[in-house]
Amino acid sequence: MRLMPSHQSGFLWRAFVTAHWAERRLRLATGLTIMAFVTCHFINHSFGIRSIAAMSAASHFFIAPWQTRPGLMLLYGAFVGHAFLGFVALHRRRHFKLPASEIWQLALGFTIPLLLLDHAGSIRLGTSYYGMDFGYERVLYHLWVISPDNALLRQLLLLLVVWSHACLGLRAYLATKTWYAALAGVLGTLAVLVPAMALFGVVSAGLDIRDAVQTNPAFASAMAEALAKQPAQTGHLHRTVNTLTILYLSLVLGTLALRVWRDWYTANYGPNHITYPGSRVVPSRPGSTLLEISRWAGIPHASVCGGRGRCSTCRVRVVAGTPTPAGPVELQTLRRINAPPNVRLACQLRPTTDLSIQPIVPIAMAAGSIAARFNAAVEGGHELPIAAMFVDMRGSTRLAAGLLPYDALYLFDLYIQVVTGAIRQHGGNVTSIAGDGVMAVFGIKGTADIAARGALLAALDVWSGLERLNTDLASELPAPMRIGIGIHVGVSIIGLIAADNGQALQFLGDCGNIAAKLEAKTKDYNCTLIASCAALDVGVPQAAPAEIAAIAFDGRSEPVRSAIFREKDELQKILSFPIGV
Repeated sequence: MRLMPSHQSGFLWRAFVTAHWAERRLRLATGLTIMAFVTCHFINHSFGIRSIAAMSAASHFFIAPWQTRPGLMLLYGAFVGHAFLGFVALHRRRHFKLPASEIWQLALGFTIPLLLLDHAGSIRLGTSYYGMDFGYERVLYHLWVISPDNALLRQLLLLLVVWSHACLGLRAYLATKTWYAALAGVLGTLAVLVPAMALFGVVSAGLDIRDAVQTNPAFASAMAEALAKQPAQTGHLHRTVNTLTILYLSLVLGTLALRVWRDWYTANYGPNHITYPGSRVVPSRPGSTLLEISRWAGIPHASVCGGRGRCSTCRVRVVAGTPTPAGPVELQTLRRINAPPNVRLACQLRPTTDLSIQPIVPIAMAAGSIAARFNAAVEGGHELPIAAMFVDMRGSTRLAAGLLPYDALYLFDLYIQVVTGAIRQHGGNVTSIAGDGVMAVFGIKGTADIAARGALLAALDVWSGLERLNTDLASELPAPMRIGIGIHVGVSIIGLIAADNGQALQFLGDCGNIAAKLEAKTKDYNCTLIASCAALDVGVPQAAPAEIAAIAFDGRSEPVRSAIFREKDELQKILSFPIGV
């Protein structure tokens, strides 16, 4: 097989990486443009709560700019470009083993044109080619009087589908930003409020139209007469829209057919091959990443981050062959782990020649093993902003030394009940109990601000519960029980530890480690709770703790700004403010 010179291959690969980066940026730019138009459209709809006249007046500010020549060019260019990139992504994707949110986003995205063509296609074609009038009154008359059982339901469904697709895509982009956790609550509120107000506006204006038709015969006659004046144009519009719908469905089916043909051709005439341990040889699909090739062939391959280049669990050692140069995302991760030159990330490496590779992170246990498995390493974990809390008892060994074994067991059982009960009471999940140390995670369901506040409330309940326990057992204890608590927020990978006897929730990332280290520092500061300022800023934005310290840890270049709580009243005062104030 005659290979391309190395300098030409490197040039082509750099061009591919640049094009791939540009494609991602273009997809983001076109998506944000469409979302800006949709947001303006929805805000304009919300004026229908006041009246149809208010909707029409507001359209001069929210809709009219998009109907100018530059606005139409920008909008249609964004829509066509975004749709084209969607078809490219659908054709290029080698498998559909995706998180549920990505599957929903993909499905909703390809549903939008089917719902949009009837509404937007009719209005734009009717306005541009037939000079038809599509003011709010006529559109609402058609939806609420002429075809309420079909067109109306389609438009309401379109509103929800478009907004859901946009929000899923925007959240996937923003989730990795350091500031996202602090604004997640506000953004989530807007994500619900904007479409809700639009729905209320459409329903209110539609009911006004229907009432006007029933109570004002002159208005009803005028609307019916205007609709009857252009039957030929209306028929042409319906035929054109139906043709466009068939064309779109043909493009979708054609893209899927190309995928089937590509898979068959690659399986039988693949130009390159990947050799795995055990001398298993797999055809290399053009343009596929090594991780996609492994999964397509049914070869287990670790990938905690789901193939986004944010971890190194999918890394492989290239035993033979010349791989393409690493891109910026891959280089950043490889440098963090000080990987040697022959180690690459399978989720980023796209083979263009024959390669022989060896996965470095094992995913399969030996036969007969009963060891637990972290399923996120197989299926890709869920990356979520969470709050971690670590609770540990002080001097537990010395405390237990003065008690009989069963008395000590009873005492620690009461302590664990207090801690785990408070955690679960405020929406947390206990992920591990090691001796008298308890690790918990908040935020599996809900937003980051609710997670952080839940962790702080749980800490307050643990503190109060331990005080009650010390009072009840004062005559039995050689000394009061004392605890340390550490709380921090951050983005972590959430997954399940699976074993023969069930599954347990676990999370990976610095968030839990920092929470544990903050708890350890409570001994140095002679306090009960240390919560990072990041946790307070998210959970209680208005908080003004009395004492703040920059706490440094071994192995961490920057200290963590944290609040020190020595008295329970300090925490109660901060949590007395309602959330969002």
